[in-house]
Amino acid sequence: MAKKRLRAAQGIEAACILFQLNSKEEDILRLATEAGLPAETLPPADKAMLCLEWQAFTHAVLTSGLMQYAPNSVLVGYLRETGNLLAQTRTGIPQMAQADFVDGPFAAHMALLGHGRQAECPTLFCRRLAEIPHMATAAYDKHVEARLAALMAMVISAVWDKLDQYEILAD
Repeated sequence: MAKKRLRAAQGIEAACILFQLNSKEEDILRLATEAGLPAETLPPADKAMLCLEWQAFTHAVLTSGLMQYAPNSVLVGYLRETGNLLAQTRTGIPQMAQADFVDGPFAAHMALLGHGRQAECPTLFCRRLAEIPHMATAAYDKHVEARLAALMAMVISAVWDKLDQYEILAD
């Protein structure tokens, strides 16, 4: 089957849409609850941190996918959209400086995904969640980690499979 061709700008837009689809606060909280995390009972600041961690994971999934399936100009164009993506997903939760997001949770997940070590992402995710006061107990639960591993694997697979359907052209 022939891949659909996208111009560079369309490739960046497609990546941004994939980020938005996988980073909605209500969806993150629902998935976290289904995985066994106490997302519904968390104070707003802790919900914000949970969402931020998931958004960092999602951003790293897209970035590593673009490293595989798109020219560097598209990857750079997508990364330039980081601030806009964060602003669009943060309705009602505190803002984190873009540099703190990039240097903190995003860099942690990117270090694994950029080196093909995606199987380690759930452990990292849970370790980072354990730093959130109302999440510490649940974050160390191996059943929670296993459920998160399944959810994370589905996101990685869905995003990378979608990117593989396109031939994204350089500028």
